[in-house]
Amino acid sequence: MFKDYLRKSALIIILGFLLHLIFITYFHTTILWFFDRSIGANDSVNTVLLHTETANSDTRALKRPSPDLMYSLCPYDVKYKPLVITSAIPDSYWSISFYADNTDNYVTLNDHDIAENNIKIYLVGVNSEPKKVESGIVVVSPSNSGYVLIRLFVGNGENLQALKDVQNSLGCIEYNES
Repeated sequence: MFKDYLRKSALIIILGFLLHLIFITYFHTTILWFFDRSIGANDSVNTVLLHTETANSDTRALKRPSPDLMYSLCPYDVKYKPLVITSAIPDSYWSISFYADNTDNYVTLNDHDIAENNIKIYLVGVNSEPKKVESGIVVVSPSNSGYVLIRLFVGNGENLQALKDVQNSLGCIEYNES
């Protein structure tokens, strides 16, 4: 009877351990897959997918958005070609964050890191590197796909049209050597 109890206990512990490993290995990928499906990211990779206005209680495009920020989202796939991200930089807070396919944030830049009024970022994948990079910043992604999230601070809303112009200046295009 005691041996039967030990066998069952060992089986439960081993199954629990295996389920835990499966959960921590695949949970983030499953969440990102559901997010991709809900926003239609598979239909618009390497392009700006989303521009938001300031958030309110009805905003559902992003989880837990700040009402003081405007967001832009660019899903990427850099398996075969690098991505060139360009944007104007406003006078207020601006940041760009890069997320790998497992949702890890691997690089964040903000307006304090950039001296000019415009930025050009070359996003390269694990096995792709551009042969010729003119001016700009090179960011190497640890995965071939993921998301770029741009945040703009709205403040009291006086410069709302200027911030919308900055959002519209955002470009996420594939790198072409020419």
